[in-house]
Amino acid sequence: MCRIYRNDAEVVKEIVDLVLKRLDKHQVIPKGLVGIDEKIATLESWICNEPKATHLIGIWGMGGIGKTTLAEVVFHRLRSQYQGSYFLANERDQSTKHGIIHLKKIIFSKLLGHEVDIDTPNSLPENIVRRIGYMKVLVVFDDVNDSDHIGKLLGSLDNFGMGSTVIVTTRDEQVLRINRVSKTYKVKEFSSDEALELFNLNAFSESNEAKEYDEISKLVVHYAKGNPLVVKVLAHLLHGRNKEEWEGLLGKLKTMPPREVYDVMKLSYDSLDRKEQQIFLDLACFFLRLLVPVEVGDLKCLLKDNESDNSVAFELRRLEDKALITISEDNTVSMHDSLQEMAWEIVRQECVEDPGSRSRLWDPNDINEALKNEKVEA
Repeated sequence: MCRIYRNDAEVVKEIVDLVLKRLDKHQVIPKGLVGIDEKIATLESWICNEPKATHLIGIWGMGGIGKTTLAEVVFHRLRSQYQGSYFLANERDQSTKHGIIHLKKIIFSKLLGHEVDIDTPNSLPENIVRRIGYMKVLVVFDDVNDSDHIGKLLGSLDNFGMGSTVIVTTRDEQVLRINRVSKTYKVKEFSSDEALELFNLNAFSESNEAKEYDEISKLVVHYAKGNPLVVKVLAHLLHGRNKEEWEGLLGKLKTMPPREVYDVMKLSYDSLDRKEQQIFLDLACFFLRLLVPVEVGDLKCLLKDNESDNSVAFELRRLEDKALITISEDNTVSMHDSLQEMAWEIVRQECVEDPGSRSRLWDPNDINEALKNEKVEA
């Protein structure tokens, strides 16, 4: 479809945008990123091996695991191959603050290159549908929590031209199932070596410092359990500090997670319903503190409210969809340490000064304190 330009300025702008896109083709992976090359290669192969197909691709994993970073790099590396592109960061937050209609206006204004008028939440004006049908576009929706929002914001993917790609990052795999994504990439934790490399990049200004702190750095990285957000937060907290301060932080982490990590992890907890939250806290405070593996079958019996309660299987699956627990092939359940510590902190916050008033007690010191104050019912 030929575009009609209103004046010379529009022609010049189109030429400049085209040149910038061509230059963008040779963009390299930014410095400071670790363990991302293979992930990028996988996503790009999914997209580029079928250049005429319309792709809806999901990136899924727990909070802080690197979903947004991966989507950003792929977006910037591929955007020059598309006629229009847009990256919507923090969709969950943006939709709450601004609403669907406002975001739709921004998205299609960016894709089409001029301001558009949209006044309905569930459909698009015919003139917009007609124009985007000739366009190959790249759109990223970051941190989607509501499965309806993808369709409301974009309409049908069939509206777009051949080769268009939509990438969705989410903590909830059910969002991807409902929207029938063609492929889902699950972002996994870093290996110990990758985590240590990321930590050293952010904790030290010089390589000789990293060697001097090698042993204690490994203890910090072990605490992070491969979560990039936890690694970076701890590295920034410890940057420029002495070993005594490092040891002090490690001691503090036993009773209180870093605030930045807690806030990010708690978003997943807040999206659960009341029963799911209760089961999550029970798992974190009691069952997943055991030294022996805990099986799904045992939890179904132990967590149900009464003999006729058959909802636990569904609720465990919801926690798995939300990347809050992992169910292995042998049907055992586990939880990332950062999520477990977030759960402990939620319970502590119920009553900081009086452990006996909390809904759950698991720490021997808190139990002793509660018994001394005679606040626990027999």
